[in-house]
Amino acid sequence: MLDGGADVIYHAAGLAGQGTIEATADAKKWAIGVDSDQYNQKALAKYKDYILTSVTKGVSDAVFNLAKSVQDGKPETGVIRADLKSGGVALADSNPEFMKMTEVQEAVKKAEEGIKNGSIKVKTTP
Repeated sequence: MLDGGADVIYHAAGLAGQGTIEATADAKKWAIGVDSDQYNQKALAKYKDYILTSVTKGVSDAVFNLAKSVQDGKPETGVIRADLKSGGVALADSNPEFMKMTEVQEAVKKAEEGIKNGSIKVKTTP
C-alpha cells in the first residue's frame, strides 16, 4: 500500500500490526491502530508520532456489563453487538496532531453522526 502511494494505513491486527506501524513510520506516513489506543502503548512508543489514531473497542464496558448481568441474576446470553452508537467502538484522541486536524475532525464527526442516525449504512458483510 505504501508503494502504491497510501498516506494512511489502517491495520486490523492488534499488537500483531506492529510491523505495519513500523513500516508507515519508516515511510513517514500515518498508521491507524486497532483494539486499544496504540498511540499510548509502550511497545510502540518509538513510532507514536506516526500513529494517527486507533479504532478502540470498549472491552472493559462489555466485561463490566456481563459481570453485572450475572450479579443481578439476569445473565446476558447470545450475541451482543457493540457499535459506534452504543459506544462499543470509538476513535482514540491521544495524538495531539490528529486533534489539530480540524477538517479531518469535522469529517469524522459528520461520519459518526451519520452512522449513529442511520443516514450512513455500514456494511457488515463483504
